[in-house]
Formats: sequence, C-alpha cells, structure tokens
Amino acid sequence: MMFSQSLVSLSAAALLVLPHVSAHGVVTSPAPRTTGSASEAACGTAVTKKLASDKYGPIQDAQDKADSGYDEAACSIYFCRGYKYEDNEDKLQTYAVGDVVDFKVDMEAHHTGIANVSIVDVVTQSLIGDALKDWPVYANDSLGPANWPADETSFSVTIPDVTSQCSEAGACAIQWWWYGTGNDQTYESCVDFVIG
Repeated sequence: MMFSQSLVSLSAAALLVLPHVSAHGVVTSPAPRTTGSASEAACGTAVTKKLASDKYGPIQDAQDKADSGYDEAACSIYFCRGYKYEDNEDKLQTYAVGDVVDFKVDMEAHHTGIANVSIVDVVTQSLIGDALKDWPVYANDSLGPANWPADETSFSVTIPDVTSQCSEAGACAIQWWWYGTGNDQTYESCVDFVIG
C-alpha cells in the first residue's frame, strides 16, 4: 500500500510541474505569417508572447492574455491571428491564375469542427469569392490516427482569377481557418501572396 501511495503522490507531483501544452494545428507550408513588431504594436506584449510561444495554439488562449497594450481593432486577432503583413513581407508568395498550391498542416491535436481555405482581402478583412477548400467535418476526434483523412493535413488549392483584387503585395492572403466546435477554439494561418 505504501508503494501505491508513493506512486500516486509522485505522479500527481509530476503533473503539477509539467508545462501546459495547448498545441493544436498550424500551416507549415507555404510559409505562413508569424508575429513581429507590427503585431506587438497592435496586440500588446502579452498576446504577442503567447502567440509566439505556441504557434499551434487556439487564438482564444492568446486573447485571454490581453493586457493594456491590446488594441482590439488594430490587432484583429481573429484575422490571421493578429499577425501583420508588415512583419512578413519576406514570406510573400507569387502565384499565377491556375497555379496549384500545395499546403501542409501540422496538427498536434484533433478537435472536431469545421474548416476551410479561402482567399481574404487583407485591407477589408473579408473573403474574396468562395472557399477554395471546405471541410464540413474537420479533425474528427472520434477517429483514430489510422482513420484521419490525409487531405486535412496535405492538400492543394487552385488559384482562381483574383487578378483585380490581388495584384499588389499586401492586398491578399490565403487563410486556413479551423474552428473546433466542441471546444470553442479557433486556429488560423495566413499565407500572403500576389498575382504576378
């Protein structure tokens, strides 16, 4: 009995010192936006630190850290995670109408929800046209790894004719958006691009 109590106590102590990990999902290719000084100026230091420390994490976790430096309108945390084009100009992709763009998503935890990939207008923060890819059920947590659909983490989209909206750098991005309906968590990655 003494061994069992000691083992339980040791296990409980270990759980107390383990770091909390809230990693879930992020686009890894093409190179997505990340945080930087423009994001920090809009979102504040605490939110920026949280976003930088867990690029996979839900937006809600970062928003919960908002301090006096957080400007909700300027941050627009639910648009590209509050990440700004100005911090990511070096990641700008150039595509032509009809190009097929391969995406890779690193998903570290499954939370059943819905997802889509869309082209967004960076200035108006609105969708341009229909979704390029849509999942009415995404990251179904009732499935085991052997049954996870491959196209949730490795897929392609075709660039439509958005020449009139996306011919200037900083005007458009491709946004991967996932909302976990069961846990009320939102995940986003944005890839800036220009039609060239």
